[in-house]
Amino acid sequence: MLALWIIVLLASSVFGDVSIVAPSAGGTYEPSGSTVSIDVKWADDNSTPKLSDIDSYTFLLCYGSNANIKCLDSTTDTVEASTVSADSDDKYTHAFSFSSSLAGNGQYFIQINAISKKLGYTLHYTPRFTLKSMSGTSTQTYSTNTQPPAQTDITSGGNTNVATTTVDTSVSFTVPYTLQTGLTRYAPMQMQPGTTVTATTWTRRFPTSAVTYYSTFRNSLNQVSTVTPGWSYILSSAVNYASPAPFPVSNGGWYDPKSRQTLTTRKRNAGAIRASSTA
Repeated sequence: MLALWIIVLLASSVFGDVSIVAPSAGGTYEPSGSTVSIDVKWADDNSTPKLSDIDSYTFLLCYGSNANIKCLDSTTDTVEASTVSADSDDKYTHAFSFSSSLAGNGQYFIQINAISKKLGYTLHYTPRFTLKSMSGTSTQTYSTNTQPPAQTDITSGGNTNVATTTVDTSVSFTVPYTLQTGLTRYAPMQMQPGTTVTATTWTRRFPTSAVTYYSTFRNSLNQVSTVTPGWSYILSSAVNYASPAPFPVSNGGWYDPKSRQTLTTRKRNAGAIRASSTA
């Protein structure tokens, strides 16, 4: 049993770059004036990618269950990693601020998207906290004491010391793509067509959605990446051992054009052709 716990602890420590220190679970935050400011603090856990490999961080206010994460795009806050430095305790801090009108009272958590241009990205979620005295109209009633698991899409970049275990993102794939709002979204697995077609009329797989257009240039990304799962099935194939068909000249499909020619070919000089064309 002890060995099992050691394995679990080791497995949980290989994911991520970002080890979240604050905010702590169960905290409460209120706006000052019309702005809410939450200090997000994290440390480098010395796994791949290291914080020195990160180019930027994007913070989003999120709510909902671990299986149905919803984020408020209007709270998107992106900062360059070079602007965030470690303190004397090797902790990194960013003041995540947003207008109190963008959210209502309720339980929330923060998504941290650490992006490395050469390695990929990781997603981490802070413990859940409560916002109160907010001026937003949508109150969040869902409440739990756990945050969503971390997610990652990292390539080793030739480093043989990188852990090959991947984070379980299966929960994210259960949310319909059109209902996802995070910077990273999860597409359904590609399926193969059947061998027969039984439908006689077409039907829409997904409902239509509204289209809205920007009136000004947006200063942040609406989406960073789409993750598509690999196949959970295997396509079988075999070698075609049938003898190749012979070339037309060998199977009677080819013929000499002269064999169908009924008139004798004649050669006319160019002068005669020009004379006949001008007559």
